[in-house]
Amino acid sequence: MRYLLIVVLACSPLAALTAWSLWEGVSGYATPVNNENPVISPTVEKRASAAIAAASEEQRLVQELAQTDPLGTRDPELPDTADAPLKEAWTGSQQARKLLSKFARVGKTNIPSDVAPNVQRHEAEAALARLKGFIDTEKPNSMGQLSGADDFFALLERRASDLQKEIGRFQQKDRIAEAAAAVQSDLDQGRYDACLKRLDREPLAQVADVDLSEQLQRLRKRAEYGRAWDVLDQTGATADRETLKKMEAFFRKYPDPPSAAERDRHAQLERRLDRLKSEISVHVLDQARDLDTLLSEAAQIIGNGQIEESIKQQARHQVTEWLQHRLPKIEAPQSLLGKQEAVTKSGQRKIGIFFLPPGVDNFRFWTDRKNRDKLRQGEEQIASSTLDQPPAAPRYVMWAERYNQQAADLLRGGTTRADWQQFADDCDAWQQQLAAYREQWGIEDEPDRSCREWSFRDAGLIARNVLRHWNQYEQIVAPTP
Repeated sequence: MRYLLIVVLACSPLAALTAWSLWEGVSGYATPVNNENPVISPTVEKRASAAIAAASEEQRLVQELAQTDPLGTRDPELPDTADAPLKEAWTGSQQARKLLSKFARVGKTNIPSDVAPNVQRHEAEAALARLKGFIDTEKPNSMGQLSGADDFFALLERRASDLQKEIGRFQQKDRIAEAAAAVQSDLDQGRYDACLKRLDREPLAQVADVDLSEQLQRLRKRAEYGRAWDVLDQTGATADRETLKKMEAFFRKYPDPPSAAERDRHAQLERRLDRLKSEISVHVLDQARDLDTLLSEAAQIIGNGQIEESIKQQARHQVTEWLQHRLPKIEAPQSLLGKQEAVTKSGQRKIGIFFLPPGVDNFRFWTDRKNRDKLRQGEEQIASSTLDQPPAAPRYVMWAERYNQQAADLLRGGTTRADWQQFADDCDAWQQQLAAYREQWGIEDEPDRSCREWSFRDAGLIARNVLRHWNQYEQIVAPTP
């Protein structure tokens, strides 16, 4: 029992020093942050307890041995130097000291947390290489030769395993950083599909870091936005409702740009959407069935500050063109051009060519120009005193000329509300005059068949409709009074 106690106590420096607390004191090592290793292994604790129990039985020998310095540089005198087991134990103590001294020269294996990740990785790799070199060199010579060496190297191998895990985490961070940089590069180059594929693959698919996860989510939104933007950009400038629906769906999904980098694109697309709506509206103006719709659509186009001036000019032209098409066509009958109309006191209407020679009182009258050359004195002569209404432009020619002149002036632009009001009033007056004229002379006796369809009523209604929507019309084509 005595020899066994001596062996245990003599070798106890190695067993004690394998505990992390004493190990740090000797070699300057800090406990790793994760500190997964127990302070003292169960085997070491068990041996230490056994040594304490044995020591109580051998007080004298223990006291003598306690006065020696097992880790000293000179050989102390041991009690009973002729005792072979004690010599063997003392030799083991010296071997343990040498082993720990060699391990102290390996250097620290804890990794500083206040340096850059690439420095941490380098430190961890260097520490692991030193630690593995020490284990590979010293373990074969110590196992089975030195008591407690198995526990000591078990702890070192555990630390080596921890370092390997730390390096693995650093390597994973490097892979994540490289993948994130590739995602950013794909995004910057407009390779949105490639960007999204990288985000869905390892090592980025299941990133645990909250800040990095939020960053990757922002990149995903930007890539999805860019891909959707490209799809719309490839539709070209076709002004159709299908394109409009796609653009409106885009803005429902992305009401705001995902980042400041897309702000200009977003504004550009908003302007394109407004322009597309306007272009479609301009096409619709041709098909407007009523003036209310026409003016409402056109006013929205003119009032939109985002719409190009060329589109606004097109809308103005569409309004003018619509009015030109809708205003009744009143053309002077060709058969009446160059002729005059007069009414006798007897109630007879005369339409033809009148000529009053100087110094005479009788008009020479021809119903047709071709007869003028044949009958120099006229088909008949009409005394001016017999006329209730002297020769003048035929009523149909007069109405047509006045109507067309006023309509042309209105559609040319630069008109005021008073101009349209005058036109509406004149149309009412012309309609009344036309009705009275037909009542007097009868429709069947019209001088030209085209006159039978004449009416100024529709033109007057259009003019009054313009007046009812004057604010919109003025915004479109009329000047500010």
